[in-house]
Amino acid sequence: MGKVVAAVGLSHAPGALAFPETAQPEVRKRTEDATRSLGISLESSQPDVIVAFLDDHFENFFRDLCPSVVMGIADQHVGPADQWMETLRIDKKTIFPGAPALAEKLLGSLVSQGYDVARAGPCEYGNNLLMPWKLMGVEQSLAGVPVIPIFINVFTPPLIPYRRAYTLGEAVRHGIETAWPADTKVAFIATGGLSHWPPYWNPIQGGDPPSDPFLQRIKRYQTEGKAYLKQDPRLFVDFDDYEVEMAKKNEYPLNSKHPLVNWDWDRMFMQKYSAGDIEWMKNLTYEEVEEEAGHGGHEVLNWVAMLGAMKGAQSKMLLYEPVVEWICGMVYQDFCVTEKLN
Repeated sequence: MGKVVAAVGLSHAPGALAFPETAQPEVRKRTEDATRSLGISLESSQPDVIVAFLDDHFENFFRDLCPSVVMGIADQHVGPADQWMETLRIDKKTIFPGAPALAEKLLGSLVSQGYDVARAGPCEYGNNLLMPWKLMGVEQSLAGVPVIPIFINVFTPPLIPYRRAYTLGEAVRHGIETAWPADTKVAFIATGGLSHWPPYWNPIQGGDPPSDPFLQRIKRYQTEGKAYLKQDPRLFVDFDDYEVEMAKKNEYPLNSKHPLVNWDWDRMFMQKYSAGDIEWMKNLTYEEVEEEAGHGGHEVLNWVAMLGAMKGAQSKMLLYEPVVEWICGMVYQDFCVTEKLN
């Protein structure tokens, strides 16, 4: 049975890499110190494999084919996707080993448990993994450790219920404990959230059809896929500029009076999460999260899945920082598994 040796969660706001200087220096230092602390936690656990609960930002899946849950199974995955490189200020792609044999066993277990998880081949990452990976400082220390991505759809409704996300995490843990070799050391990571209203198109928040010119463009990308970038190659550079302008005005979409971070909801969520309040997490609804935390807030589905994988264990919040400049409530969480094992 595989052994869980670490579990960490953190926000993956692209601004922390794309325009970090917009935040106050002391804010940037606190967030970077917290991120590095999580990196140290992962390093010290010496995992053989990392299972990552992520969401796809239209790097791999689009509105014409968007699975609710999908696992990437390949010898390797890569990031960032081409459209993110300039935006995230990254000049070289990172190759992530994929542990296909272990991924196959986990997928088989999930399907046998009644979870219709879709299979993907080699996947591309964006800020969902690259922002944490870079700022955790683990590029060298964990370079050879395989990452198995489990993507949960958070941007193309209908989304899976929060109760289902929790039990998905439980099923992942069961698969690891029953289908993987007993000496396999496993780390979990969940990224995303907390409250934020990113400049993706959402029919509830952005209107259908959207009146905002940029959201018209991003809707086409979300619908048509990467082929659209041939006629709009600067879309993700403009994405950056749009985010910066949103942050200056604290608006989504631009010219609407909608704040970008709800720290009251964020703190409540993290209080419940840290305490391992399973029933509260299961009873979250799409409508509540959409209203209180925004369409980007649904990334907490990844967190709820990891809580299920950790069997509802308590965890420690290292830092919560509402960073309007990065249009995100930033949080950093550690289950401190290695400490507990020792």
